[in-house]
Amino acid sequence: MFTLCSFVTEVYSIDEVKLLKPLLGMDKRERHKDEVIFRALEITIPEFGSYLYHAVDVNMTPGRALYSISDGELINTYIAASSKTWDERAIAIKIPIRRGLMSYRLLLIHKADLDKFANIKTLEDLNILTAGLQRDWVITEMFEQANMNMTTSHTFEGVFSMLEKRRFDYTPRAIYEAYDELNTRRNKLPNLMVEPNLALYIPLVTHVYVSKSAPRIAQRIEAGLRKMEKNKELDKLLNKYYEEDIKRADLANRRIIYFDK
Repeated sequence: MFTLCSFVTEVYSIDEVKLLKPLLGMDKRERHKDEVIFRALEITIPEFGSYLYHAVDVNMTPGRALYSISDGELINTYIAASSKTWDERAIAIKIPIRRGLMSYRLLLIHKADLDKFANIKTLEDLNILTAGLQRDWVITEMFEQANMNMTTSHTFEGVFSMLEKRRFDYTPRAIYEAYDELNTRRNKLPNLMVEPNLALYIPLVTHVYVSKSAPRIAQRIEAGLRKMEKNKELDKLLNKYYEEDIKRADLANRRIIYFDK
């Protein structure tokens, strides 16, 4: 467990922020999320004082993280796609830290199935095919509500291995995820690719969630994020980590299929 502490000369109570150490290591998504949280804590030192940061080294799926944040013992802060379930179980800070970028999805497919996507123009066309999703993703619930054809995996890696085996036709990944996820698995899963002409728009935002047992931390992070929103730091951080992905996705030259929840 790693601890980072910031100090000021005045005496305050110390906020103890407990974040889950990421399952997949410190890729740019995790670096971005951590920097958003750290900056929100730093920028509020004058009002709230010092803080402690703990990276909890426990493997958790999003479903388990939801369960854990409810009592706040192991983790008390988590960044997740907004959903009714998360809103009910934790304090939601309604400031989209990825500025809506999560809504745009590219399709990871098997190279042998590329021709299947050539004539897809609408959501109804896409629903002829089958999506592959992890069981406890927020987007999985949205696919279910829309009666989309889909199959699920219990694990994140299972989604990729099942796609390699052509157990389904595609998996929708955010534009800042798709290329990196393929690159890190290129040797193991050589037959996967990003479909070159399509993108989905699924209304989805990323929020910071804080345990109901830690309302002061929620107040502090919200105050920090509002400052960062006002001074454009949230936008600058987004560009710092995802500018190249946005360019590479080239959404202006893709057919966007709008997802109706």
